[in-house]
Parts: sequence; C-alpha cells; structure tokens
Amino acid sequence: MFRKIVLSGAVALMVVAAPSFAGAESPQDLAWCKGDGDPTPEQQISGCTALIEAGASQGRDLALSHFRRAAAYLKRQDYDSAIYDFGEGLALDPNNATAFYGRGIAYEAKSDPERAILDYGTAIKLDPGDVKALSNRGAIYADQRAYERALEDNNRVIELEPAQAKGFVNRGLTYARRGDFDNALRDFDQAIKLDAKSAIAFYNRGRVYFAKGEAERAIQDFDAAIDIGPKTPGAFEERGLAYLSQGQTDKAIADYDAALQLDAKRATAFYGRGLAKRRKGDASGDADIASAKAIKPDIATDFDQAGVK
Repeated sequence: MFRKIVLSGAVALMVVAAPSFAGAESPQDLAWCKGDGDPTPEQQISGCTALIEAGASQGRDLALSHFRRAAAYLKRQDYDSAIYDFGEGLALDPNNATAFYGRGIAYEAKSDPERAILDYGTAIKLDPGDVKALSNRGAIYADQRAYERALEDNNRVIELEPAQAKGFVNRGLTYARRGDFDNALRDFDQAIKLDAKSAIAFYNRGRVYFAKGEAERAIQDFDAAIDIGPKTPGAFEERGLAYLSQGQTDKAIADYDAALQLDAKRATAFYGRGLAKRRKGDASGDADIASAKAIKPDIATDFDQAGVK
C-alpha cells in the first residue's frame, strides 16, 4: 500500500568548485557551463560541450565540465547522457562524492536500483554526511523490502539532521511499509511537530490511520494535506476512498472528480468514482469502472485490499 511519494533524488546538482578554465575560447560558453545567469539546460549543455571539445582544460577542470553537463542532462531527463558524463568526469576526478550521487540519481531514474545503490554507497563512503545519498539509498532499500537496511539509513539521516521533518517522514514511510504502524505514526507526528506545513507528513499519517481502520482521523489528515498543498491526485484519491468507506458517496465522487481534473488517466479515481456512482444507482458508474480497468486491469484488487468493494 505504501510506496514512495516523492522522487528520492533531487535533479539539481551542485558540484564542488574547481579552478577556472584556462584558455576557454568563449566567455559565454564558460558562463553557461558554470550556470552563471541561470541558463537553460540546453544552454548549459552547449556551453560545457564547447569547453570540452575545445580541449582547453584537463584533469579536474575537464571533469567539472563533464559533471556540469551531466547535471544539465539530469534536468532534461536524458539519463543515459548524464551517466556517460558522470563516468567521464569520475575517470578524471574519482573522489567526487557529489558526482557519484548524481549518477546514482540517473541510474535510479532508469530503474536500475542496484547500480544506484552502488553509487550512493560510494558517495556515502566519500562523504559520510551525505544526507541525500543516505535518503535515496534508504528509499531503494525500502522498495526492495530490505527494511532493516532502510532503517539504518533513515536513522543515520535523523542523527545528522534531527531538526528536519523529511528524515522522520522517510523513516515513517519505511515503518508503514513494514506494517509497523505505531512507529510510523510516531515519526509522522514528529515530522508535523517540526514542520506544521508538511503536507506529505499529514498525507502519509492519514494513510496509516486509514490502514488502521480510523477513517475519520484519516480524512482530517487528508484535509490538512490538501489545504497545505500542492494539490495532488493521490491526496484526493485517498480522501475519496476514506469517504467511500464511510458511505459518503457524494463527497467521494467530488474527490475523484478533482483527482481526474488533475490527471485524466487515474485508474484509481475512475474505479472509485464508478463504485460510488453504482452505490447511488447511477449506471454511468459502469463506464468509469471500464475506463479504470482499461488503464489498470487489476485495479479491483487495490480496493479489495482496502476493504472497499
């Protein structure tokens, strides 16, 4: 039931500064490659490519051009090119923890978790205080149901940043996915104490309350998450399911409508709305359920597991 809600890696990549390029032919290329003036990813790629091809730099200077171009490729979601450039840069600067972290993001985005784990692990060895790498590796371990390993990384993040809500949210998610709802609730409570505007903490605490059969408390948390924003289809779907479980079909339909307005291809929203319409005797519910099954043939299983039919 519990899956990662946010992407576990940041796209923006900050690489450790290095000396200026010697003999760069174009000041504009250098400025774009360095990120001066807020260039677009395409401009940064163009600038770094010009510097690399000019052959004006070597060693760590050249590595930095590759790392910066890799960061721009990450922003464009061109993960193969990012991986290539991180590799080229690491061949010249093999102790750059941030580059291993960045390549880990690219591997994770390409659904290659084992290579991502290796790169995050190297980043952590080089920089034991790398909270982002620890968080990302912990999220992958949780995906793999390696919960003890995930909790080790979660705990380390909290040790490093005890005043940050994100660490408690991530550990709460690990506990929730393991079925340890009491510890999950404690972590989400702490996250909310640290950040009363943490929509993701309210959202996930609501999911735990619903899994524990406490639909009213779940709805209150979903209300808070939606009010804080940003509004997401998942939050409306979860609240819609809670309303549906309580027999509040009109409110459920309204929430599923809202989810579909944000994303017109949500199988969960179609199916939930279809069930709610059927309960009201509205024959159009059949069309919604058919639409849901066309998107996700086994969607009924998700509702069965939640105890809503």
